[in-house]
Parts: sequence; C-alpha cells; structure tokens
Amino acid sequence: MDIYNNKKTYFYKLKSSCNKEWSEYTDHKFLSDLVSNKLPDKNFKKYLVQDYIFLQQFLKILALSVYKSKSFKEINRSVNFIKGIDHEIKLHISYCKKWKISLRSLSNIKVESANSAYTEHVLSVGKNGNNLDIFSSLSPCIIGYGEIGFKLSKIKNWKKSKYSSWIKMYSSKEYQQVAKDNIDYLDILFKNSKNKNLSKLKSHFKKSTILERNFWECFV
Repeated sequence: MDIYNNKKTYFYKLKSSCNKEWSEYTDHKFLSDLVSNKLPDKNFKKYLVQDYIFLQQFLKILALSVYKSKSFKEINRSVNFIKGIDHEIKLHISYCKKWKISLRSLSNIKVESANSAYTEHVLSVGKNGNNLDIFSSLSPCIIGYGEIGFKLSKIKNWKKSKYSSWIKMYSSKEYQQVAKDNIDYLDILFKNSKNKNLSKLKSHFKKSTILERNFWECFV
C-alpha cells in the first residue's frame, strides 16, 4: 500500500488540504531535472551545501521537541531522532567529499534566505506550540522526502542519473521506514493532543510546504 496516500492518516489530511502546493513541491523542476540528468553539477553542489546547514538547524528543532515532550517515550523518540540526524550529517559530509566539496568550504557558507525561512518557521511554531505543531510543520521535510524518493524511484531509467545515489538514499527501505514511522507518530500525537486546532495545523503545514518549494527554487 502507498503509505503517502492512506486516507485514514492525519498526514493525508494535512497533505490534501494543500494539493496544489504539495504538487509544486514534490513534482518540482529541480527533481525532474535531477532524475533526467538535466540538473547542472553546480546546482546540485549548491543544494548539498545548503542542505548541510539545514541539517544543523534540524538538530535545534529536534532539541526543542525534547523540551516540549510530555513523556519519557516522547523524549526518547526525539533523542533517537537527533542521533539519526547526527549520523546523517556525517554521511552528508562524506557525500560532499565525493562531489569535491571540502569540509572547509562547508564552514564558510552563506545561508540562502529560503533555507533559513523554513527552519525559522518551524522553530517559531515549536516555541509557541507543542510536538504536534513541530512534527506537523516538519512533515513536509521528513515525510515529503520519502514520498519524493518513492516517486522518483518509479521513473524509468532513474538509475542512469548521475544523481541516482541521492534518489536511492530517499527511496531506500530504511528511509521509507523513517517516513512511515513519522506518519504513524503524527497519528499518535494527533490522537493524544487535547484542544487541537486542525485549521491552524493545516496552515502551518501549508506554509512549510511552500517554503520547501521555495528552497528548490534556489537550485534551478
């Protein structure tokens, strides 16, 4: 079953509330150029550098989710997520080296405003809300990348792309499990949350989706 279009999930409620924006994000030209080999190397390298910065900000958001946790189970989940992102950053550095991006250059990065806009949005939502707010706003990234990887891996000859290792990473069994776990966790948070405001959550999700789309715009 396609986990991304399960109408019973809270994630589907969020996604279906902004179908146009979701399509603009997950079917963006950056992605179609990436899978068809039309994306220039310099554009992909620029993306890798900006994503390195994004992952560091991601850790701060997850640290906030630890603080906002209401149970040890929630704390443990966020801590394990932090460990996972820390490992991903190390892998990202190795991946950058393969593209001849030095560690020194990663330390002197001018952050794109479209990059910081998304993380600042989620941090603002998190400071004023709870973990349901945080993970709803993060889901276009965490779950969205899983859906993108899944969709790109269904395109004929995707393995012939010079960027196939990126597609492989997000279409992998491991990352698809990460996406599924987050879809399930959103359901738990939504079910357990009292006084939830669905229209506000949808609004946060839509803004995150638009900001993710804007992030791709930096690299086409």
